[in-house]
Amino acid sequence: MKKLSYYILFLFLIISCKEDKKRIDVPSSSKEMETIDSSSSMDKKIKVDTIAVVEKELVKNVLETKEKQTSYNVKSISELWATYKSSKAKAAKYISENNLDSIIVYLNIAADAAYELSREDIATWQLNNIGYYSINEFKKRTDYDRKMQQLATMKNLKEKGLYLEETKSVFTKHFQILSNAENYLYKAQLLDSELEKSDRTEIINRNIQFIEWVANFISAGNNTNRQSR
Repeated sequence: MKKLSYYILFLFLIISCKEDKKRIDVPSSSKEMETIDSSSSMDKKIKVDTIAVVEKELVKNVLETKEKQTSYNVKSISELWATYKSSKAKAAKYISENNLDSIIVYLNIAADAAYELSREDIATWQLNNIGYYSINEFKKRTDYDRKMQQLATMKNLKEKGLYLEETKSVFTKHFQILSNAENYLYKAQLLDSELEKSDRTEIINRNIQFIEWVANFISAGNNTNRQSR
């Protein structure tokens, strides 16, 4: 009987220990869950804050870009006229110095300014002038007038043939001047087609025709033909 009492007491102690362990484990588990929940909330807060910073930076960049775009100053009418006049003055200076490259640059700037002023007629003249001064430069470098006169008056066919090939060679060497000018003349022709026909129309056409004639003269008798535009 005494042994039975000890046995019952022993079982009671074991059961009590288990109940105590359960009571201890439950709060511990709850505390861990609170910690996990707290960490999860902190992570979420960090992510939200990070997204907010990124979005704020993106908005700032967009606003700065728009501000830069709106701060772009479109030239006024007076500024465009000033650009036109100064470019024409610089072109005149380089014309007196026979500096074709600079003449082209400043006449082209003058043409752009005139076009922005809706003065297509003036713009067309500037583009045509590029062709005009280019043709003059070509004639000067190739001694064009003298060579053509010489060819027209030569009687000896053999000598004339040799001189013709020599002339073609010289023209070919400097033809790039005319080729560049032709691009500006085609632009002039395009602008002029939107305007009423005038002496300007005929002058532009004659300049283009001269370049085409030189091209045909060079290629005459050769296998390579220049494509028409």
